[in-house]
Amino acid sequence: MSKGEEEVIDYATEKKLVRKLDFWIVPLMMVTYTLQSYDKGIMSAATQFGFNTDLGLTRVIGHEADGTAITNNQKYSNASMIFYIGYLCGTYPMMYLTQRFSTSRVLSIATFFWGAVVLSTAGCYNYAGIMVNRFFLGFLESAVAPAFTVLVTFWWTREEQALRTGLWYSCVGVATTISPLINYGLGQIHSSLASWKPIFLILGAVTVLWSSVLFFCLPDSPLTTKGLTEPERAIAIRRLERNNAGTISHTFNKAQFLEAFRDYKLYSCTLIILLTGVPSGAIGTFGTVVINGFGFSHFDSLALTCPIGAITALSILLGGYVTRKVNNVRYFVIITFALISIAGAAICWGGPRSDRGLLFAGIFLMAVQVAAGGLAVSLAASNVAGHTKKATISATTFIGYCVGNVIGPEIFGASPGPVYHAGFVGSCICLCLVVVIAAITYFLLRRDNAKRDRMTGGARLGIHSIDEDLSDMQNEDFRYVL
Repeated sequence: MSKGEEEVIDYATEKKLVRKLDFWIVPLMMVTYTLQSYDKGIMSAATQFGFNTDLGLTRVIGHEADGTAITNNQKYSNASMIFYIGYLCGTYPMMYLTQRFSTSRVLSIATFFWGAVVLSTAGCYNYAGIMVNRFFLGFLESAVAPAFTVLVTFWWTREEQALRTGLWYSCVGVATTISPLINYGLGQIHSSLASWKPIFLILGAVTVLWSSVLFFCLPDSPLTTKGLTEPERAIAIRRLERNNAGTISHTFNKAQFLEAFRDYKLYSCTLIILLTGVPSGAIGTFGTVVINGFGFSHFDSLALTCPIGAITALSILLGGYVTRKVNNVRYFVIITFALISIAGAAICWGGPRSDRGLLFAGIFLMAVQVAAGGLAVSLAASNVAGHTKKATISATTFIGYCVGNVIGPEIFGASPGPVYHAGFVGSCICLCLVVVIAAITYFLLRRDNAKRDRMTGGARLGIHSIDEDLSDMQNEDFRYVL
């Protein structure tokens, strides 16, 4: 269909299609990402049931005046870090596979095997075993988030994408909210096994079963799925054209791949996600341990991570909602969330150790920064056109996520507990850098939009079709969201 022959999409029909997509695809992504976040974080909960002791991951190096043990958690930190090394190694291969082959098939197979790896964790009995186990868990889980970031662009317009990305990305908070009490209950199972092992066995089995749901229910794209009627498919394709973001292609485009690494948006989004990943990774890995160091019991330490997960999820959803209702405020929202988390890190850094409530409030505020990373994830997709370029930038941003999640636990692991001063100072510095990078990127993109408006006289030329699969740099009609 030529540009002049395009039909106007009926608003009510389009709204009905969007509602169908929201109730069909979004829940599949949300459950999958909840399981991914849950499975990744089980190790933190297992520390409250003798996991560290059984595998020799923590040792006492001294005692404070009141008798509180000073611990060295370097091996535990390494076991957390190796997950992200695996994630790093798997990101680009998984990116290639999800573009070259059926996305739903690649994701469902990866989910099956990472569930099997979670099951096998119960068989680990030493430091070397858990290091190998966590590496392969990270490698397989690397398929999910980059693929979901691109998948959202297939089905929703750029104005709709931030909220939908926020819905699945918020499930990192959902997992943190629901997992502590579930893990505590599973840890009370009395059997011949160590109390931490049933947690891995049961949750690994759940993930393996869920992989079959993905295999049969998750669609690939509007061009190929059988879940749409022909009128719905036509509307979905027209919505793709409206995005000016190129077509859906299973051909790897080398030129777009190289262009991605010449684009400052790749480095901006990657750095924001990396820098928010430092405190995020620290809280995810050391959250229960740090709260326990504030003087709370093992049960209280697990229970108190629930509201941390809730504030994470709610802040991500709030960011997605605000940016859906108000145009061009995504970078301002990122800055706001980062500033709130800076205040939280400062409280944990300098607050009195005797005031447990204040220290916990600091952790509570730090959790908000995950929403800043979530918005950067949505920007990595919304501000890029061309299938290969989108896939490349999406994968690279999650490499930043991995690096941040490696640095965070390492900083905390090298900082003596229960104070962890270096960890909180490092988190504060990273969040300050997020504010700077977001502000600079906002002004650069605003300048680029103004330049394109001058070139086209402020109008959209409409000279390109969806089949051309142009990048955002090639398409004069593309405008960046701010």
